[in-house]
Amino acid sequence: MVDAAAPFLIPLIAAVLAFAALWPVSVMRRDVSIVEVLWGPGFFVQLAIAAAVRGAPGPQGWLLLGLIGLWSARLAWVLLGRRRREGHEDPRYQSMRASWGPAFWWQSLFVVFCLQAFLQWLVVLGPMTGLQAGAAPLGWLSIVGALIALAGLALETVADRQLDQFKRTAGPNALMMTGLRAHVRHPNYLGEIVFWSGIALICVEAGAWLGLASPLLITLFLTRISGAPLLDERLSATRPDYAAYRARVPGFIPLASNRSRAAGDRRP
Repeated sequence: MVDAAAPFLIPLIAAVLAFAALWPVSVMRRDVSIVEVLWGPGFFVQLAIAAAVRGAPGPQGWLLLGLIGLWSARLAWVLLGRRRREGHEDPRYQSMRASWGPAFWWQSLFVVFCLQAFLQWLVVLGPMTGLQAGAAPLGWLSIVGALIALAGLALETVADRQLDQFKRTAGPNALMMTGLRAHVRHPNYLGEIVFWSGIALICVEAGAWLGLASPLLITLFLTRISGAPLLDERLSATRPDYAAYRARVPGFIPLASNRSRAAGDRRP
């Protein structure tokens, strides 16, 4: 009998080893951004390892594997494409490198590479638990969850495609305020939250209430820690018109933008 903890610990160990193996390459290249090579696929790989260790999953497990696999593949493609086009270290890591000084080369092993492996594991821990569901057919909660997850995936895809097309034609300091970004500043982050909310519903039907932690963690990261706050700070410092755009357009909830515009229209 497989140790009960093995389906959870083996993926974490594999992820830490994979990220740690990539770290020396980043040191030689002086480019921590290559961590993104593993960020997208790592979620699916951890879940797939858990499935292999645990055994054949039930319908909810296969659905989780399929959706997270699709999400991971899309994210990996987007990040790899941007990495090829930009060809330099992400400004977030450039700022960290400048702030931390000479010690950054070895500190990055823990605060960038190993930390990202652990964060992946935390987010996908709920779906790992969902793999233990039996062979019962999919219920309405999984179907609704899958539709919500696909809607989030579509939102992310459109938002990233619009941004990439804009960057190809606009100047280096241009600020995108059209398309989805005319309604919310961070539509791709909103799509991620929606996606993982759908995944959580599938986990709940599989009896894995821990799956509710996935969208909560994603929301915390993107709205309070590493996503929108860092992006807002960087764009505020580099784009002169970002302050006005930020005051006018909400970060995540488009209805807030509509209400603000309606209030403005009613002013004498």
